[in-house]
Amino acid sequence: MPPPPSKKYHLFGFPIAHSAAPTLHNQCFKSLGTESTYTIWSTSKVTQEMLAVIHDDNCGGAAVTMPLKTAIIPFLDEIAPESQVTNACNTIVKVPTPEGGVKLVGQNTDILGVRNALLAALREQHPSSTVPSDASASYPPKPASGPFAGLVIGGGATTRSSAQALTLLGLNPIFLINRDEQEVQDVKDAMKHLEFIHLRSPTDVETHLVGEGKARILMAVGCIPSFAPQTLAERMVYTTASAVFTIAYRIPTDASPILPYPTQRLFLEMPYKPLETTMYKVASAHGWYVIDGIQAMIEQGFAQQRMWLRGVASVTVGSDPVILGKQLEDEARRATRASLTDSTTRDATAVVAGKEVDRAEGKEAAVSTVSRL
Repeated sequence: MPPPPSKKYHLFGFPIAHSAAPTLHNQCFKSLGTESTYTIWSTSKVTQEMLAVIHDDNCGGAAVTMPLKTAIIPFLDEIAPESQVTNACNTIVKVPTPEGGVKLVGQNTDILGVRNALLAALREQHPSSTVPSDASASYPPKPASGPFAGLVIGGGATTRSSAQALTLLGLNPIFLINRDEQEVQDVKDAMKHLEFIHLRSPTDVETHLVGEGKARILMAVGCIPSFAPQTLAERMVYTTASAVFTIAYRIPTDASPILPYPTQRLFLEMPYKPLETTMYKVASAHGWYVIDGIQAMIEQGFAQQRMWLRGVASVTVGSDPVILGKQLEDEARRATRASLTDSTTRDATAVVAGKEVDRAEGKEAAVSTVSRL
């Protein structure tokens, strides 16, 4: 099969000079035999210049990070359901149209980064079992002995993506640990299709999670920065999380025809600087199977590659391991992890005298009259 056509791909956001995404994507392009390139494009605003780059025929697609994940949505032709429910877009796919053109479709592959990282951990725990990647990968709803639930620690866009990922795996309700009542309410308001329960203290943990017939958390995702807690409210986040982590775990005996149950409950810690954060260490000390955030970053990057390659912005395509192949993915994983230990891999084109340059500085943000949400 001939290599895909060579195109330019960009990461838009600010600050992003530290990103390991260029290493991941350029390794993928190299293995695919194409001369495509992926570079960072530092901007704190959606500007007309940025939009022109995306619309250019030489652009094959794009990635979008903070602070633009919501701001970019009105400028797209279409957004996928996953972007719709999280009000966030981190991937732009150029999808062919019947008329011979392309439309810009926004997708949120952060959801697949979380979901596919958790599924990969299940495969590590069950090497002799088949753990599917497609939409069927889910636990049975409403088991008689109590629901299977998920936990997210944090707030904001990453929390919304993580909650949606856990829901795709059949986990419901989603418990939230967060010191800020308004952030919790914002998540609830943004995702009214999900059931959230706020855990404010160890007392709430006892009420909702301890005892026969109560919800059983199988998987959790940490989304808070790894800063030493200073206030009582910040310390209470760790205290409440510890109360969850110390709940005794027995592998469920309920029938689960599709996904095996974790032999150790899974905890995905999204921050990875440092690699072993405080929450990572707390979860590990209590016997949880901890996955570092690099794995999720890599998995969402693979989802982007698959969608760009196929020109389809769907969960099915984004989760199909056949598209890239195991050898390519293994090589990209090694290169990306190695790059994160080497500070010299930053994209120097965005840095002047040690300072990242914001291309939007002094420029007006683009204005759209379209509302997608």
